[in-house]
Amino acid sequence: MTPYYDDLDNLREGFTHVVFHRIHPEKNEARFYYLAWQPALFDGWAIVRIYGRCGAWHRLLPPLHFPSLEEAWPTIRAIIRRRLGHGYELLLG
Repeated sequence: MTPYYDDLDNLREGFTHVVFHRIHPEKNEARFYYLAWQPALFDGWAIVRIYGRCGAWHRLLPPLHFPSLEEAWPTIRAIIRRRLGHGYELLLG
């Protein structure tokens, strides 16, 4: 059963990044997904997404630019929900 984090809006305050993992040794699966809100190089802010196999290859997806966290939050929330729906676990510090 996939763990469900039902109060995602509590993550909005001071959001910088979250990390997910999905590990199933019997399937030889050890995946991660990194989601961050970071300043863009030239203008505004961007959602940064990196995913891959733990300790091996990874991919950096194109950044999604937004002028503010408030405008980006629906997209961030949808990404978090999608990762949880795909069996990833949210790692909270």
